[in-house]
Amino acid sequence: MLSRTLLSGLLFVLGLAVAAPARAAAQTSALDSLQSQSTLDLGLLERAVLERNSSLGAGRAAWRAGEAAADQAGGLDDPMLEIMTAPRSWSSSTVDPATMVALSQRLPLFGQRGLKARAAHAEARALGEDYRGARLDALREARRAFYEYFLAARGHAVNAEIKDLLGQVRRTAVARYASGTAGIEDALRADVEIAMLDHEDVELTREQRVAAARLNALLQRDPGAPLPEPPGEITLPPAPARSDSLLALALGSRPELKSWAAQRDSRAAELSLARRQRLPEFTLTARYDRYWEVSELRPSAGISLNLPIQFGRLGAAERAARAGVEQTEYRRKAAEAEIGAEVETALAGVQETEHEIHIMRERVLPATERALQAVRAGYESSRAGFEGLLNAERDLARARFELYRAEVAYLQGLADLSRAVGSGPAEEETP
Repeated sequence: MLSRTLLSGLLFVLGLAVAAPARAAAQTSALDSLQSQSTLDLGLLERAVLERNSSLGAGRAAWRAGEAAADQAGGLDDPMLEIMTAPRSWSSSTVDPATMVALSQRLPLFGQRGLKARAAHAEARALGEDYRGARLDALREARRAFYEYFLAARGHAVNAEIKDLLGQVRRTAVARYASGTAGIEDALRADVEIAMLDHEDVELTREQRVAAARLNALLQRDPGAPLPEPPGEITLPPAPARSDSLLALALGSRPELKSWAAQRDSRAAELSLARRQRLPEFTLTARYDRYWEVSELRPSAGISLNLPIQFGRLGAAERAARAGVEQTEYRRKAAEAEIGAEVETALAGVQETEHEIHIMRERVLPATERALQAVRAGYESSRAGFEGLLNAERDLARARFELYRAEVAYLQGLADLSRAVGSGPAEEETP
C-alpha cells in the first residue's frame, strides 16, 4: 500500500498534468476569444489590440534595446594587448629574438562608470514610459472606434424601428385612400420617407465599415476582416465629479511626465559626468620586453593618466549638459500644464454630455414619443395632416439617434479622460 507521502506526490503530479491543458487553454490569444463571441466585447478587444499591435511591439523592442544598452554602459573598456617584435632579430646570430608583450587596462576611478550606467538606465526608463504612453493611445483609439462601431449599428436599429412605424402609417394612408377620405399623396410621401431612411442606412453601413477598418488596423488584420456584431446596449458608468483629484492622479501616473523625469535624471547624470571629466583617468600597464638584454629589466609595470587641461572643451561640455538638464525640466513643467488642461477639458466634456443625456432621456425623448402618438391618433381620425405626422416621425427618429450619439460621445469622452489621467491596464510592465 502506498504511503501517504507517495500518494500525495502522485496526486500532485497528476494535478499538474491535468492543469497543463487548462493553462494552455487560458493562454488562448485574445483575438481567438474575441472572434468566438457573438457580440464584440470591449475588454477582449483591448487585450487583442495590446497583444497584436505592431507599433506597440516596436515600442517594446525599443525598450528592450534601451535596457540592453544600459546593461552595457558603465562597464570597463576591453583591455589592450600589444605585441611587438624585431623581425631581423629572429635570424640574427648575435642577438636573441626580440619581442615585447604589453597588457593595459583603462581604469576611471572617480565614478565615471557609475554615472554612465545611471544615465543609460534613466534613458531606458524613459523608453519604457514612452511604450506605456503608446499603449494608452492604442487603448483610447480602440475604445473610440468601438463606440463608433456601436453607434452605426444603433443607427440601423433606430431606422428599422422608424421604417416599421412608417410602414404602419403607409398602410393607414392606403386604407384612407381606398375609402376615399384621402389622396394617394400620403402613401407616396411615406414611400419617400422610407427611401430616405434606406439612404441613411447606406451611410450608416459606410460608417460602420470605416470603424471596423480602424479596429482591424489596430488588430493588424485585413481591413475587411469580419468582426462580431456590436452589443445592443452599453451601460454608462457615472462621470467623475472632482477635477482636482483627477489632476493629482494624472500628475502621478502619466507616462509622459515619468518619461521627462527619467530624461531629466539622465541629463543630471551626464552633467555630473561632464564635471568628472576634469579629473584624470588612469591606465595600468604590465609589460614583458625582450628588447632589453638585461633580463632583470624585461618585466615592467606602470601607470599612465590623461591630463585634462583643455579647459575650453571641458567647460563647453559642462555647459551643454547643464542646458540639457534645464531643457528636460522645462519640458516636464510644460507637460504638466498641458496635462492639467487635458484633464479639465475631458472632464468638462464628460459632465456636459452626461447632463445632455439626462435631458434627452427624461424630457426630449418622452415628449417626442407622446407627440407622435397624439399626431398619429389625430391623423387616423382625420383631425391631423400627414405633414405633421411625418414631422413627428422625424423628430422621434432624430431624438432616439441623438440620444445614442450623446451616449457614444459620453463614452468616448470617458476614454479621453482615462487617457488624460493616464489610467490603463497594469500588465506588460517589463520589456
